[in-house]
Amino acid sequence: MSQFEEEWRRRFERFGARHDSDHLVSGWSLAGLRQRVASFERLLDKGLVTRGDRVLEVGCAAGTYVRLLGKRGHPVVGLDYSLPSLGRAIHADPGRLGCYVAGNAGALPFPDAAFNAVLCIGVLQAVEDAEPILAEIGRVLIPGGRALVETLNPWNPVAIGRRLSALVRRERTRLRYESPGRVRRGMLRHGLRDVRPIGIVLPPKSFPSLGETLGRAGVQRALGFTPGAGIAAAQAFWLVGTKA
Repeated sequence: MSQFEEEWRRRFERFGARHDSDHLVSGWSLAGLRQRVASFERLLDKGLVTRGDRVLEVGCAAGTYVRLLGKRGHPVVGLDYSLPSLGRAIHADPGRLGCYVAGNAGALPFPDAAFNAVLCIGVLQAVEDAEPILAEIGRVLIPGGRALVETLNPWNPVAIGRRLSALVRRERTRLRYESPGRVRRGMLRHGLRDVRPIGIVLPPKSFPSLGETLGRAGVQRALGFTPGAGIAAAQAFWLVGTKA
């Protein structure tokens, strides 16, 4: 494990040991997590997975999506390498809606074709190389299974500012910004097809009240019709594909 990845591992262990709230265990703002969950629920409503599908979340942190999927009737497994985070997830799930497993995203402890769907949200930003994780996602999916992989948007103005600031200081950025095109190509290499990006537009931490406005259908359509606006506005992209 590289120094960058080890620093993130220790950081997630601190989050899990110190905090109870899901967003703090995951390292998100409250508004950012709420917006992600709302976006995920819309995808579920559109049939991302069907009832009874076996789902894996890679990097489940406090188990937000695991519990959501469990409530919808899906057999779901949450995997994380942070034991304190898994402890929070188990504590927040007294009804055992999900199953929780300690493990590494780049070496999943599951057989081939074990899941109908795999989620990987908030993980690639904390690793040096996404390729082993994408390979494992492809391996554990059944043919026809769905994958949802998040990557932070390197073209967002805030991300550009952070990278320029780090360049001036001759430091590396705290987060890894993997281009959606590169992640898409990696997914294709590992057996996924019809990979499409979904922009996730989140409010700035200093203006969390903007979350509701940014999430409105009219605002989303306006961003979609304005050249370049959707790309610049998205803080992250979710890449959704189907196993061949």
